[in-house]
Amino acid sequence: MRVLEILGATAFTVGLYWACSLVQRRLRVSLLNPLLLAVLLGGALFELLPPGWLDAYLRGAAPMVWLLGPATAALALPFFRQRALLVEHPWSVVLAAVAGSASTVAAVWGLGALLGLPDTLLMAASLKSVTLPVALGLTEVVHTQPGLTTVCVFCNGLIGAAIGPALLGWARVRSPIARGLALGTLSHAIGTARALEEDPLSGAAGVVALTLSALLIGAGAIALSLLVR
Repeated sequence: MRVLEILGATAFTVGLYWACSLVQRRLRVSLLNPLLLAVLLGGALFELLPPGWLDAYLRGAAPMVWLLGPATAALALPFFRQRALLVEHPWSVVLAAVAGSASTVAAVWGLGALLGLPDTLLMAASLKSVTLPVALGLTEVVHTQPGLTTVCVFCNGLIGAAIGPALLGWARVRSPIARGLALGTLSHAIGTARALEEDPLSGAAGVVALTLSALLIGAGAIALSLLVR
């Protein structure tokens, strides 16, 4: 039964993403991000099905969740391959990562303080710009819930990838490196994938930016946890 659940969950995930990718290619609308469509359609479908179907899918999807760990380590490879970008534009890359990481955390805590949000939600939202494997690893450090963190990370990445390119175009940001740095810093792997669709150089900048952002926010989270002990 477990093997059937794994095969079924994998086939469903791959098939749904492929169908959503086909929709975007046919309609050519940037807001129709395949991941965003897959999340919305998948959520709507499981809402209509009996609860047991969702439980079976979650059990079958466990191997895909486990693969997030190796995916984190695999980030070192594209980062190493694109190290020339960091060497050629050190200040641009580092300042973009630092400014983006600091501003997104500051925005979360500023708005959270105004709205009176609980600390658990604030901690989870603070990790929204970190790629998911790293964010899940940091949940124990900042004492927040993995499920809540996953929602924050996915929503941030999906929304950023959907509207980010349009906002950058409105702001007249034309440089592939600048666009990649922005998308990679604020929308992690999902934004980087969107940047890669625009230009290989933009995708390379996104890879470097998302890795540096994960390091910066991760280091900040660890330092904060040590200070409050």
